Amino acid sequence: MPYRQDGSATLWSLRMLMQGVEVPEKHIPGLRAQQMNSMSRITNVIILSNVLNIIAILAIFLNYGQTHFLYAWSVCGLIINIGAWFKYRSFLRINPQRRSNRRAIADFTRVAICNGLLWGLAPIVVLGTADVQGHMVMGIISAGMMFAGGFLLSRIPIAAIYYIVPSGLGLATALMLQTGPKYSILSILMVYYLMVLLVAVAWTHRQFVEQYLGRAAIQEQSELIGLLLRDFEESTSDSLWQTDEAGVLQELPIVAEATDSLWSANEVLRRGAPLTSIFHPGEARDALQAALEGQVPFRDQVVPIKDGNGEMHWWSVTGKPVIERGQFFGFRGVASDVTQSKKIEDRIAHMAHYDGLTGLPNRITMQERLESLLRRQPPPPACRALLMMDLDSFKWVNDTLGHPAGDELLRQVAARIRALSEPGDFVARLGGDEFAMVVERRNVHDLHGFLDQFASEMSELYDVWGSTANSSASIGVRLFDPAIHDSRTMFRQADLALYQAKHLGKAKWCMFDDELEQRAQARLDIQEELQRAIDRNELRIHFQPIVDATTHKTVACETLLRWQHPERGLVYPGEFIEHAEENGLITRMGEWVIRAALAEATRLPEHVRICVNISPLQVHSASLASTIVNAIAASNMDPSRLELEITETALMSNTEFTLRRLHQLRSLGVRIALDDFGTGFSSLNHLRSFPFDRIKIDRTFVSDIETRADSQAITKSMVSLARSLGMQCTAEGVETSLQAEYLSKLGCEELQGYFFSHAHPLEQLGHLVQLQKASVAPPLQILEAGAQSRAS
Repeated sequence: MPYRQDGSATLWSLRMLMQGVEVPEKHIPGLRAQQMNSMSRITNVIILSNVLNIIAILAIFLNYGQTHFLYAWSVCGLIINIGAWFKYRSFLRINPQRRSNRRAIADFTRVAICNGLLWGLAPIVVLGTADVQGHMVMGIISAGMMFAGGFLLSRIPIAAIYYIVPSGLGLATALMLQTGPKYSILSILMVYYLMVLLVAVAWTHRQFVEQYLGRAAIQEQSELIGLLLRDFEESTSDSLWQTDEAGVLQELPIVAEATDSLWSANEVLRRGAPLTSIFHPGEARDALQAALEGQVPFRDQVVPIKDGNGEMHWWSVTGKPVIERGQFFGFRGVASDVTQSKKIEDRIAHMAHYDGLTGLPNRITMQERLESLLRRQPPPPACRALLMMDLDSFKWVNDTLGHPAGDELLRQVAARIRALSEPGDFVARLGGDEFAMVVERRNVHDLHGFLDQFASEMSELYDVWGSTANSSASIGVRLFDPAIHDSRTMFRQADLALYQAKHLGKAKWCMFDDELEQRAQARLDIQEELQRAIDRNELRIHFQPIVDATTHKTVACETLLRWQHPERGLVYPGEFIEHAEENGLITRMGEWVIRAALAEATRLPEHVRICVNISPLQVHSASLASTIVNAIAASNMDPSRLELEITETALMSNTEFTLRRLHQLRSLGVRIALDDFGTGFSSLNHLRSFPFDRIKIDRTFVSDIETRADSQAITKSMVSLARSLGMQCTAEGVETSLQAEYLSKLGCEELQGYFFSHAHPLEQLGHLVQLQKASVAPPLQILEAGAQSRAS
């Protein structure tokens, strides 16, 4: 029986006719034992049938010839089966606990192979010399042995197959060797019967395995239920109690030992005392007293009780009145100790409303408190406000000192907030490094003073396990407004103020006003308009020429995106790129720019490159490479004419992945340029890790080279660095002839800026570069085509 690598057994495989039943590893020994138990009942029948049929074949066909074969065949058959019988008897003498059922199954399989070959060989030899009557006899005996053996051996399917297939194919072959069309038909039918028999064996064995697994599952469930019942009987602490009509505890009959331990928990817990007197005063005891006085049944009434050490416990009491023939005789019931369950419930309730790290109320509790306060606004001149706080440098602490240090910092922050708050303030941790407060001061002036002091105190350094951590707080403030009754609105507007405070710088606080709401709405509006702009083909691409520093001839064009707004006119990227990055549209827009730029590139001379900016989000897009490949194929352009410009900011995020992606793009044959080089995020290691084809000096250095010596020195060092690394150099922002001449003398190969040309549609650059007729779809059709290709 073959087994899978995961430990389960498969009693069939695809190579052995069909998929079998999955048997868990723990059931394999039991299944083997069950197989051997089933086979033990019929082993004698199988061996006796083989012996009797061997003798019958010898007696019937001895006169037909093939005498030597029949004698040899009979002797082999008797040896195989008699030897199997002795082997079987020795197996039965072994202790059932020590038997190797796996080896016994293998022995059965070997005997089945031998008998299958024996019964497959007999008809091939005998039918050649027998008459029609002998053919019929041999066919009946062979078919009977095949079908009977298949069903008898179905508990061990591999043995059944090894027995059925040789015997069935032998009979089919013998029939095929006879002359006459009827034998051919019988041979074909024999093969068909063989296949049916194999399926029947497989089905029979599947039923056997499924029945065994079902019985095993039932047995496991019974054992589990029995175990649980025994555990319950051994561990139950329920105690019986009984009172008279006055509610006084009576002498109890003999019950479980737990009863005595229950009533001996306290000196008050003694027989003869009122039932309610043993419990701690409170609402729960009053409710129990009311039920007893009203003579009404009660169930699972949880009441507190103190033991001799003054420790509080809780008991669940259930009782019903005892009424016989209309007369009330008292109460009878059950009591059990539920102290642990009550503590767990209280703990769960605490965890649901408080932060486990700092002990402060959590977001749910803050929201409930805020909704309660919004329903009852403070009378004037009280000034109440919601504060939202976010730590400015918490990620730095986690990344450098580790998450345990970050947890310690959060505990210290919580302690500092508590120390700075007044008794009436409500402090909560919303999650991560976000905290919130509800404060109330006499007037706005006092509130502003508190906020100034609070922001200043929160900026003080923290000592985290010997390391100094600077983690100030940015604070957003939303005053309570009688017109606001929704806590979500308060949270959202305080969060807008927090966003503005972080935008202004660290350790700041910002008060919410209507302008912040308007700006937030404006951001949403422009994002929605930008989505529609893509769908309505309102995007445009302009090109700014890049010229050779010596000849001033156009050698490349940088692709720049514009938005042709139906109302605002031409909108530049500075007004919408940030919004596109926030909502993820930048990836879709970037793909459109690549396709549109390469479509327009077919109108440029072959020596002119096309430069396209790639955003950091686009670098991580899985579809970037396929977009470039498809665009190059559609424009039938040399890949080396495409130059992708990536900013240094993109390299700062997931540098290892970004470098792998750049190598992937380089393998397509395109060029890679490092844009805005030297703007403050530079790492010379990036230039060493990836061999850029070109670096572009940022315009901030070029604009001052006429007046500042430091800009001249930096620009000169950049050009020298590019030359020493074997990279070409392009200077951006060239606006005067002096700048162009100076950069040319330094050895800068290419120049770009308003001195040569502004960015224009390609049709308006005919005076700088010779344009050709477009050979692919115009840019306005590119987005629609791209969307259709993605949909297909």
